Amino acid sequence: MLSTKMPKILIVGSGLTGSLVAASLLKLGKENINDQVQLSIWEKARGAGGRMSTSRSPHNQLCAADLGAQYITCTPHYGKEHSKYYEELLSVGILEPLKLNINNCHEHEAGTKHYISPNGMSSLVKYFLNKYECEPEFEHHITSVTRINEKWCVSTLQGKQNYFDVVILTIPVPQILQLGGSVKDILENNHEMKTKLENVKYSARYVMSLYYDHGTELNLPFDASYIKDDPVFRFIAVDNLRRNRPDVPTSVILHTSVPFGVQHIDLTVPEAEPILKEALKRSFPDLPSPKAFKCHKWRYSQVTKPYEDQPGVLEISQEPLLLVGGDGFTHSNFDGCVSSAEKIIQHFTSKTANL
Repeated sequence: MLSTKMPKILIVGSGLTGSLVAASLLKLGKENINDQVQLSIWEKARGAGGRMSTSRSPHNQLCAADLGAQYITCTPHYGKEHSKYYEELLSVGILEPLKLNINNCHEHEAGTKHYISPNGMSSLVKYFLNKYECEPEFEHHITSVTRINEKWCVSTLQGKQNYFDVVILTIPVPQILQLGGSVKDILENNHEMKTKLENVKYSARYVMSLYYDHGTELNLPFDASYIKDDPVFRFIAVDNLRRNRPDVPTSVILHTSVPFGVQHIDLTVPEAEPILKEALKRSFPDLPSPKAFKCHKWRYSQVTKPYEDQPGVLEISQEPLLLVGGDGFTHSNFDGCVSSAEKIIQHFTSKTANL
């Protein structure tokens, strides 16, 4: 059990792992220390969600598309291990069973279930943030974490600086390696840890979202499909139908293949857009012109090689405490993020019990 002296904590990243860690820490505070948790969440983007982000049409907020994760695959093992999360999210309507048939989807283990979030995947992340009134501070792109007088001085690209007793990083591993300050010095002096971090690998891809009026005829032979032998695209879905929402305006999402993403990852989004629009015309010539269009680049899309032995959490520093976690330390899906969040909380509580 935590003592009544709660450390001042910073969580960096408001994706699924960060939101679960924040909710769990605030839950501990309410149960054990009379609401005295001093918790901040800094996120470099303009909204919460991370790779579970949802984008909306500038013309109609009801017209939305998931830019990252499309559905959650729950194996029998994780259906049992993480049952409390699935049961809660299903009971409040954040998750629903996937009803749409996805063409060319590979076979899964018997008993595997698939879920979607009808209001967009970001609503899942926001559910955990809102549950304990977590309020991330957006457009906080951290550049350095420096030890000063037994605390962490954290600085941002925007010029903000603050001090914390504990820092928990839930950002992609390459972004951890780019940090300056004491983190860089610690890793330079721990060659084995740094090498293992450098060995974590991610795929890269672009995403296109197309926004239409309700009921627009799309002239597609399917509602969702993995695409074989296309030089650019790997997945397409009528996004509102994938989310079990035929009642809202039509949207379409397309993900590029990993080879295309890797080959073009150094392009800016404005540079990539005309290439993707031309590819869209070639691959899907009968699609009508959308009312709005968005292109997004995922430099760190999915973990293809996690940290060795998948520990869930890594301690960079014991005093003051600095932890890193996320799917880079487990595996790249919902259950990987949940597993990492649980490991972070277990490690945190064991280290701070006597503070």
